[in-house]
Amino acid sequence: MHTFRRAIEVLFVLTLAVLLAGGIVFVLGQAIGLVAGQGQWLTLLNDTIKTPICIAASVCAVAGFLLSYKRRQPQEQPQKAEAR
Repeated sequence: MHTFRRAIEVLFVLTLAVLLAGGIVFVLGQAIGLVAGQGQWLTLLNDTIKTPICIAASVCAVAGFLLSYKRRQPQEQPQKAEAR
């Protein structure tokens, strides 16, 4: 079970990095395209980068949801009073 949680954590971190980097590239590319007046750049970014970013965001959200479930901890037994 520990390896499954570790795999989900790695998946979460990787997809988070991909979607953050992709989002930065997407927004900066759109800003540059708008300033340069290049509508083709906006279309290119929308066609090539948007879909992988959305997929990474969805996978990251599911992984984060799965990580929200904590492993059930065994309840501590009350210690018996030692008779002296």
